[in-house]
Amino acid sequence: MEDDYLRQAAIVMASLELLPAQPSDLTHILRNPDQFQTLLDPSRLDPSTGSSDSELVRYLCDSLDHTRIEYWHKQIDILASDEVARPILSADIPGGPVYPGRLAECWDAPPILFATAAMDRETSSVAIIGSRAARTDVVSDAHDLAADLAASGTTIVSGLALGVDAAAHEGALAADGITVAVMGTGITRIYPEQNTELAHRIRRNGVLVSQFPPYAPRTRTSFLRRNHVIAGLSDVSIIMSGESRSGSRHEIQQAIGYGRPVLMWSPALEHQEWARKLADSGEAIFVASTEEVRRTLDGLDQ
Repeated sequence: MEDDYLRQAAIVMASLELLPAQPSDLTHILRNPDQFQTLLDPSRLDPSTGSSDSELVRYLCDSLDHTRIEYWHKQIDILASDEVARPILSADIPGGPVYPGRLAECWDAPPILFATAAMDRETSSVAIIGSRAARTDVVSDAHDLAADLAASGTTIVSGLALGVDAAAHEGALAADGITVAVMGTGITRIYPEQNTELAHRIRRNGVLVSQFPPYAPRTRTSFLRRNHVIAGLSDVSIIMSGESRSGSRHEIQQAIGYGRPVLMWSPALEHQEWARKLADSGEAIFVASTEEVRRTLDGLDQ
């Protein structure tokens, strides 16, 4: 069963290399049991079928290179055997790792994740994100907010960057809570290097997760794609600081697109025009305390 699952993951990775469009197109195939089984076993293809729903499946089945499947099977097996990370497919496979439920609800969810541990589907989760160059007081606020929320059982999600992200992870760990670090690189590459020790502690007491091939470097767009996963894994997103065109702003726009509540840290953002416009539109609200965040979380259960 284990080797079968790793081989399925290898087929998904080889398919991603061929994909003519968005990775989420492959996610839709994995979520369709018939199409996914055909991808795994091309002999199931019906020569008479001409529906548009099967065109991508047929293209992948015709184009898959078995040497690439074997390559990925070997690479994923090494990762699993060395306990570096395990693949999590968006397909519903009995007995297989469970794909995060909140992320599965998102239209652009990645077809595969690599994670160092399972992600709890039951506890509430909050993304705390912000600038790498945030003011010292804002970084301290991020740490304390994460610690307060984590101490009460909320999972803290962030992006392993310097500044606010690192403070949020540190706060959760200081409270003996759970934190999820969503990476903009492959699961074997820590960026920035200054957070290597922090990443090791998150591995022991939380989860490192990446949607990218295991050895992939950072790219111009990988951190923007990472932001989609941060928003998708979280019930609520809190932006502590950021400019109108920042990566943090991009993350909260994704959260808004997913229909998730967005909170803005008023001590740092109430003077920003873009933040005031979001508040005026009702797409986000200003907060200044842990209690206000908890009230938002409590409201999700009503």
